[in-house]
Amino acid sequence: MKPIPSFLVANQARTDLARINAELYDLQRQTASGNKAADLKGYGQEAGRIVSARAAIAQSTARVDAAGRIAARLDIQDVALQQAAASAAQLKQDIFTALSSGDASFLSAQLEAAFRQATEALNTTYEGIPLFSGDRRDAAPVQASNLNDLAGELDAGTLFAESTRTATIDLGAGAVFEVAPKASAASSQLYHAFRDLYAFLQAGVDTPITGAQRNALNDIATTLDGGHRQVLEAQGINGNTQKNLERTVTRLTAHADLLSSHLAKVAESDLAEVAMRLSAAQTQYQAAASVFSQIKDLSLVNFLD
Repeated sequence: MKPIPSFLVANQARTDLARINAELYDLQRQTASGNKAADLKGYGQEAGRIVSARAAIAQSTARVDAAGRIAARLDIQDVALQQAAASAAQLKQDIFTALSSGDASFLSAQLEAAFRQATEALNTTYEGIPLFSGDRRDAAPVQASNLNDLAGELDAGTLFAESTRTATIDLGAGAVFEVAPKASAASSQLYHAFRDLYAFLQAGVDTPITGAQRNALNDIATTLDGGHRQVLEAQGINGNTQKNLERTVTRLTAHADLLSSHLAKVAESDLAEVAMRLSAAQTQYQAAASVFSQIKDLSLVNFLD
């Protein structure tokens, strides 16, 4: 058998060392970054899919963040509408108390309290923007600042400062949300009831209440009941929007998770596998280094006495 020259063995060992060293460097890089390749070029034909997946994940994440801000607004709107509805319910109860007792003298204070509560609720703002003005941002939706502003005929254009459109937010992919009803749609009947009761009290009320006054109060209570239902309907719509938003967030999150899972399979390293390969490469490197160290010093002189 023909002997193999030592310089060829040394060259092969040197080549093995270089190869293993390069593998070690790549495995250490994968361990540190978690990515199979250092840049997109390293993924070849998968690079386009990786870029598309990352862009879609970023878009879904941005939409989920925007949905979070909408959810916070809807929560505030729910509280505001609940306050407006409570003002109507309490005032209606106060009217029935007056009817049962025959004494309506306390209704002026109760009307003032209900008006303040409803108006403050409907003029609630979020991040400096009125919630119930539609697309309009420069004015509170309810323009009446006191009960005197309700005297006479109520014109929606003067009582409410609103845009013609309701406020909407587009999260993309067909997810368009009408985020709030306009104040006029949620409370016009309520303010008509406030006006009617204010006019009734301004005209003077007998004690005990007369039959005609009793009939008038019953009519006002009926209008007030309609106003209460109107606010509750707006609150119900707000609740449906909250549920639809939750479903959209669930869908967007699931979509992002699916893309992330796919991206992980394409672009991310299996760290357990990398760790095993790294350990094996380190063992190979030590063996190759030992062989090279022994061969590179071989010389005929070493065997001469």
